[in-house]
Amino acid sequence: MRRLSQSLLALFLVLAWICPVSAAGSTVLLMQENGSAGEVWLSLQNMGNQQISSVQLELTLSGSYPRASFAMPGAPADQYGFCRVETSRNETYLTFYVDSVQGLDRNGTVSLGTLSLGKGYTAPASARLTVLDRDLEPGRSTTIPVRSTAGGGSSIPEVPEGYYAIRTASTGRGTVIVSRSSAERGETVTVTVRPDSGYELLELTASTGSRRLQLTGAGGGSFTFVMPAEDVEVRGVFSAAAQSKPFPFTDVPGGIWFREAVEYAYEKGLMSGVTDTSFSPDLPTSRGMIVTILYRLAGSPAAGTSGFTDVAAGQYYAKAVAWASANGVVNGYGDGRFGPDNPITREQMAVILRGYAQLQGRDVTARADLSGYRDAGQISAYARDAVAWASARGLINGTTTTTLTPGGTATRAQAAVILKGFCENVLYLS
Repeated sequence: MRRLSQSLLALFLVLAWICPVSAAGSTVLLMQENGSAGEVWLSLQNMGNQQISSVQLELTLSGSYPRASFAMPGAPADQYGFCRVETSRNETYLTFYVDSVQGLDRNGTVSLGTLSLGKGYTAPASARLTVLDRDLEPGRSTTIPVRSTAGGGSSIPEVPEGYYAIRTASTGRGTVIVSRSSAERGETVTVTVRPDSGYELLELTASTGSRRLQLTGAGGGSFTFVMPAEDVEVRGVFSAAAQSKPFPFTDVPGGIWFREAVEYAYEKGLMSGVTDTSFSPDLPTSRGMIVTILYRLAGSPAAGTSGFTDVAAGQYYAKAVAWASANGVVNGYGDGRFGPDNPITREQMAVILRGYAQLQGRDVTARADLSGYRDAGQISAYARDAVAWASARGLINGTTTTTLTPGGTATRAQAAVILKGFCENVLYLS
C-alpha cells in the first residue's frame, strides 16, 4: 500500500509539472493600469507554488494597436521577454514570451511587464496561457480569466467561500501588485511595488474598512501582511523622485558620522539649514520640528486645531501638532501644553516615531533587551516600550556602550540619523 501511495504521489507531481496551470485552477491574468493612458502592468495571479521557467500568453484586444510595445522595468538581469504584435482592422493579437533562468514565480505571482498601447483599452474576458518547461517544451494551454483595473470587458473571478478579497489601488505613476486576489484569514500576502521611471513610493497602506494592517518589508520592493477575516485594499502613493541638489552646509564636512544622514534629510526635504550654508548639527531639535517633519511625510493632510494652550494658530508647527494630536501620534504633557519649542529628548522622539509608525500600519512589536545599559532605569514609564522598540529597529542606540541617555537632548545631527533610519527601515522609503 505504501509503494502504491508513493507511486501515485510521484505521478501527481509529474502531471503537475507537465500541466502546471491546471493545478492552479484560480489562475487569472491581472491587467493593472500604470497611471497613464495605455500603460498596463501584466501579471499572472494565483499560480500556486511552482517552479515556472517560461510562459507564453496570448491576448486579443478589440481595436488596432500597431504601436503596441512591451517592456520589463525592474526585472532581474536573468529575465528575458518580448511581445509579438499582429493587427487587423478591428483586433490586435498579442503573444508574450517571458523566460527566466532563476524562475518566474514569486509566491504564486508571475510578473510579466508593462504593455504600452498609447491609448485606452478594453480588457478582454479571457487569455490563453501556456507554461513551458525548462526545455521550452509546451505543457497544456489553458484559457484563464482576465481581471482589469480599467473599465469594460473584464471577467472578475468570484471570491471562494472562506476567502476574502484583496484589491489594489494607486495614485498613478506606479503599480501595486499583490500575490493573490483573495486569501484565507491568517495567510501571508505579498505586495510588490513598482514605481514608474522617475518616481518613488511615498506611502503604502493595507487596510480594511476600519483599520490599517501592519506591513513588513521583505526587500526588493516587496512587503507582506497577514490576511484578516475581512476584505483588504492595498493602496500605493507615488511621487516624483527628489532631484539631487548641491549640498550647501559648510559645517557638515565629508566623512563625519552624520554627513550621509544630513544629505538624506536635506534632499528629501525633511530638514533644512539654520541658514543657507549652516546646518548647525549640534543645536537641539525641538518637539515642534520633529512633528512637522512627520506631518510632511504624511503628505500634509488637512488638520484642525490641537487644543494645546501653547500652540498658537499661525505658527509653522500648528497644523502638524493638530494632525499629530488628532491621530494619536502625540499626547502632550498632560496639563494642556505640548511644548513645541522645547528640545526633544531621545525617549520622547522614540514615542513619537512609534506613534507615527503605528498610524502607518507598520510593525511595532519588536523589543530590544535594554538591561545592558546602566541607565535603563531612567527611562520614563510611558516611554519604556517605545525606547525598546526604537532600539530593536536600530533607531536609537547607546550614547556609550553602557549608557542610553534617554533624557538627553537629540541634536539636529542625531535627529537626521534617526530619521534616515526610520524612513528606510521602518517606513521602507527609498
